[in-house]
Amino acid sequence: MKTKLLHILSALLFGTLMNSCNDKRLDIKPLDILSNEQVFQSEAAITAYMASLYTAMPMEDFNFGGFASNTDEAGIGMTLANSVRGGTSTQWWGYGNVRNVNNLLENLPAAKIGETLKKTLTGEAKFIRAYYYLAMVKRYGGIPIIKEVQNYTGDNISELQVSRNTEKEVYDFIAGDLDEAASLLPETNAKGRVGKYAALALKSRAMLYAASSAKYGHVLLNGVLGIPAADAPKYWQVSMDAARAVIASNKYVLYDKVPNKQTNFEQLFLDRDNPESILSRFFSYPDKTHNYDRNVIPFGIRGPDGYGSGTGPTLELVEQYEYTDGSPGIIKIGTPENPVYYTNPTDLFKDFDPRMRATVIVPFDEWKGSVIDVQAGIYDQGKKWESGDYTALYNLATHKPDNANGTLHIVGLSGFGTVGSEKSASGFYVKKYMDPSLERSRVRTLGSSQPWVELRYAEVLLNYAEAAMELGNVAEARDKVNLIRARAGIVTLKDADVTIEKVRHERLVELAFENHRWWDYRRWRLSDKLFNNTKPTALKPYYDVDKKAYRFERSVSISYKTFGVEVYYERIDPAELAKNPKLVQNPNY
Repeated sequence: MKTKLLHILSALLFGTLMNSCNDKRLDIKPLDILSNEQVFQSEAAITAYMASLYTAMPMEDFNFGGFASNTDEAGIGMTLANSVRGGTSTQWWGYGNVRNVNNLLENLPAAKIGETLKKTLTGEAKFIRAYYYLAMVKRYGGIPIIKEVQNYTGDNISELQVSRNTEKEVYDFIAGDLDEAASLLPETNAKGRVGKYAALALKSRAMLYAASSAKYGHVLLNGVLGIPAADAPKYWQVSMDAARAVIASNKYVLYDKVPNKQTNFEQLFLDRDNPESILSRFFSYPDKTHNYDRNVIPFGIRGPDGYGSGTGPTLELVEQYEYTDGSPGIIKIGTPENPVYYTNPTDLFKDFDPRMRATVIVPFDEWKGSVIDVQAGIYDQGKKWESGDYTALYNLATHKPDNANGTLHIVGLSGFGTVGSEKSASGFYVKKYMDPSLERSRVRTLGSSQPWVELRYAEVLLNYAEAAMELGNVAEARDKVNLIRARAGIVTLKDADVTIEKVRHERLVELAFENHRWWDYRRWRLSDKLFNNTKPTALKPYYDVDKKAYRFERSVSISYKTFGVEVYYERIDPAELAKNPKLVQNPNY
């Protein structure tokens, strides 16, 4: 029976993998009406099939939806808090995609293409399958390992219903696929496609997750969930070894093209020729785009479609960054009774780690030629005045709000507003990945095209440092962390400064808004402790009329962030359980 290939794009997907959109190999029939036999007779069709597998990779990129609001990084729009319960917020059960990879692997040996290409495609398929399985195991724990295409013949349903493998078996399967991928892939590949070191970089990440599960998790359901604690050192070592291989290759370096440290870190995420990128997903306007700028841009400089302000970094995130001398990044605002005044409000953030100002738009930053005015109100004669509406004016002569005769806006254009105003609830906006060169007319639905960096060299260094620290290799952890801190422009660490908390801290600030924090807190089993009816904090700037200067106040959210312990493993969709009674549900669902 011929197996039809479903939902595989053709020309657009070719464009993501070919160097030229005019390549005549694109002139083929749509792949969703071709049989296996037809597909695997054509190099162009096989290439398009491979493109569909890349497209299906569940990268947590611009189109995925961020996890920042589930952690202390940020809130959503006007709301700082977000509770995570029920285990259904980040689902990805990708067995249809696994089947497509297995189908490719089964048919490649007989395909009418050269052996070198066949070897590379096999390596790419192994990488992609490992990526799919990592996306599932980090959500659900142990899941069925399916290595062959399953075909329903009408009377073999029981053969297709398989039990869950243990979590350890799944991580070992991922490691095996990535080892094979690394042995088959060339050292470099076309942009957007994986090479040998992408496989090793992903292995360093996956084995870090496995080691964390072993050390900080618990074995449940006879090993379907969790990994024996005795295995943790082995997985730390495997992660470290994979990272070491990437480092020793000398193929990648930390991005360091711009002398200004803040600008350099901003450009890292916009430069399409990035020597730090090991694997990126590329976009191209107008064919393959995303909504990132439209979704997060400050309210006052929104594009024609509206939106904006979708992610509000918390004050907790900002203060996680240190000052350049290594001292804690606690802002110096005094108290409401005895405030510190700033004529230039951005001086509040002077001498912060440059990565903070490259990651976050702080109050009164200049961005895209505009000052991002997030004023929350004014003080006059010792009295505080606030408003939820930018049009509200204040009369300096009568010392009262007066929309008819007032001359001073009480709140800033991008400042705090009423619910539904689409303004930041934190006083901050996201800068990381934002494109300052994007014309305002393009800050709209499907108007953005900056690449998403999925695997980068800094993460590999941090993987190495964490594994080394867990194994007690302080000097090696220090060296890798210091490479990142030196690039950032902050003081490096001495051995006495290096702890597992310090290494984790470096990971949190370096990788902020790259969708690592959600998974890191989970694998360290910290989420339920950090987010147990926790109220995140905003920073509110006020203009003092008498002092002709700004003062700042902390503002605690009225809502809570809560992480339910059940969410360390997500709920398997009951529909999947109904189809396969050999599956067992995760605890607490």
